[in-house]
Amino acid sequence: MFSVTVFLVQLFLATVFCASRNSPCTTPNRENGRCIAVRSCPVILTAIQSGTEGVTFAQKSQCGYDSEPLVCCGSMGPKSVDIFDHNLLADRKTCGIERTDSKIFGGTSTDIDEFPWLALLRYVDTIGNDEGFKCGGSLINDRYVLSAAHCISVPANQGIILSGVRLGEWRQSTEIDCVGKRGLQKCTEPVVDVGIQRSIPHPGYSIRTRDNDIGLLRLQRNVDFSDFIQPVCLPPPNGVLPNIGSSMMVAGWGRTETSDASDVKLKALVPLVASSACKKRFGRRGYISDNQFCAGGVGGNDSCQGDSGGPLMRYVVPNADVQWIQEGIISWGVMCGLETYPGVYTRVSKYSNWIVDNMF
Repeated sequence: MFSVTVFLVQLFLATVFCASRNSPCTTPNRENGRCIAVRSCPVILTAIQSGTEGVTFAQKSQCGYDSEPLVCCGSMGPKSVDIFDHNLLADRKTCGIERTDSKIFGGTSTDIDEFPWLALLRYVDTIGNDEGFKCGGSLINDRYVLSAAHCISVPANQGIILSGVRLGEWRQSTEIDCVGKRGLQKCTEPVVDVGIQRSIPHPGYSIRTRDNDIGLLRLQRNVDFSDFIQPVCLPPPNGVLPNIGSSMMVAGWGRTETSDASDVKLKALVPLVASSACKKRFGRRGYISDNQFCAGGVGGNDSCQGDSGGPLMRYVVPNADVQWIQEGIISWGVMCGLETYPGVYTRVSKYSNWIVDNMF
């Protein structure tokens, strides 16, 4: 222990920095972080052990020094820098941000401005008649929506074609959504309906196994951000999922290819399930690859509250705000919310490089 302590002290400068312990800061990856003791930051300790590049990253992360070195601790190490420096990805300091003053985790209905990156995917029939919204997605910058490949590459025998994306929605039955008493109301701006310039399903998507169930939609134009339209954060490449049993958030209007939907955007907390347990539970009912993971299995409280193609998220609290990171895409399951059967999600971190390689 003594030798490790001496090494860490020698590695960092014992000089005066602006940040103090537990204060918010910005990592070298432009990610929101918190200034904490280096020994309390697993990301930095792992980086130091990885070699010269990791040591340099750790030194650049230094934010203070009181009785010991302090570093700006986030969720990403040095291997993520190149990916998240991509000029088309949302800035890690601003993506996925929500104000925490009125949020109730674990509720059913969302607040009017909650999860402003959620998108609805609209379809038409083969002669152009509106078939409504049948899938979901998430806005990842001002031009791209992330969704499931099965929502983008719809089999011809279903008789529907993906035609557009809606952003900024909360209650579908009203044009302008308002909450609160008269005089103290909070109202949304008009929804934004935008066409699709290009659909990009993953070329390795398998209808049989549902592996690589991920795709991008390039919108016909850039969209303006507002309180009701914002991008979500993406995870670092091959990032580590939270511990088994950790709660993750699914949100949407409850749309699948075969079920009815809620009028108001819903949310639900679902526990992360071990892959081994998930594979055993499904048996021959479905294939679970390393590109997928499972969550839920609590009766009536599962991806029924989300949309096929919509996001599964975890949150961090780097400062006064909550920041959401999309870890999964709703892919498939056995019936909706059936107890003991978790939902299956595409693991977004496995595709971080593919995502940026297909944006322009």
